[in-house]
Amino acid sequence: MFNKTFNFVALLAVFGVIIFQFKDEIKNKIFPLAPCTEPIPYVLNNFDERFKISKEYFLSALVEAEAIWEVPHGKELFTYSPENTVSDTLKINLIYDYRQEATSKLASLGIVAKDTRASYDSLNAKFTVLKNEYEREKNVYSLQVEFFNQKQKTYEEQVEYWNGIGGAQQKEYLELGATRDILEVESKELQKKQNRINAMVDEINAFVVVLNRLATTLNISVKKYNTIGASRGESFEEGVYSSDGFNREIDIYEFSSKIKLVRVLAHELGHALGLEHVDDPKAIMYELNQGNTEKLTFTDLEALKVKCGVEKKL
Repeated sequence: MFNKTFNFVALLAVFGVIIFQFKDEIKNKIFPLAPCTEPIPYVLNNFDERFKISKEYFLSALVEAEAIWEVPHGKELFTYSPENTVSDTLKINLIYDYRQEATSKLASLGIVAKDTRASYDSLNAKFTVLKNEYEREKNVYSLQVEFFNQKQKTYEEQVEYWNGIGGAQQKEYLELGATRDILEVESKELQKKQNRINAMVDEINAFVVVLNRLATTLNISVKKYNTIGASRGESFEEGVYSSDGFNREIDIYEFSSKIKLVRVLAHELGHALGLEHVDDPKAIMYELNQGNTEKLTFTDLEALKVKCGVEKKL
């Protein structure tokens, strides 16, 4: 009986320690704070250096994104807490994938896509020229490869024949050597052409990703382009906010400028505040990042007012 009582008391003690250790998190889950009453702590979690920006640059964009919501509210809504280990700390990730790769590829070609119909039409014209050039070069290359393979096969059959009868005579040996040298030169030239075609494929796929994204952003009713030799995601989201009730994260996938980065961060921070999408195309909380300002619209302010009790309108 004593042992059972002791075990029960020990279990209660362990349970009490666990509750004490995680009391704040348990309290917040059972009795969540009203929105905007305390700053949301966030940390920079995964940071992919392939974006070729510094952490300082990214954090400065986050500060600007915070200010978009905090200035109208008149108080701190977010706080950078790199040492914070609480489970519900908002984790912000910079993730490099085909989306940013496409944007960077076009930028390396001197092409910056803007969220305008004129930019879409210009990109589409360049894409059409490149696609036609690719088709021509691919067709020529395919014929050259077919012809090369025939010559290669003939050469190998001759080598096999002479080896089968004990070796070629001097004349035939020299002829085979000359043929081999010609085939090696042609093979190198074909490899150069293959590399060029591969580079064109990369450029085409970059155009495809950005054109499809612009078509969605601008709500243009056009047929969706397909990539060549690559599987891409069906949707183009520059950033995503997710929460399972215990963990909250923001994933940033693509941006073409500092303004776009600030806007997509502000948009996802808005979701972290509990805001939903609005119908105003110029708003921060519109479902598409097609605006060019870093200020809240009247629609954003109304949503913030409902969620956080904001009275001031800027």
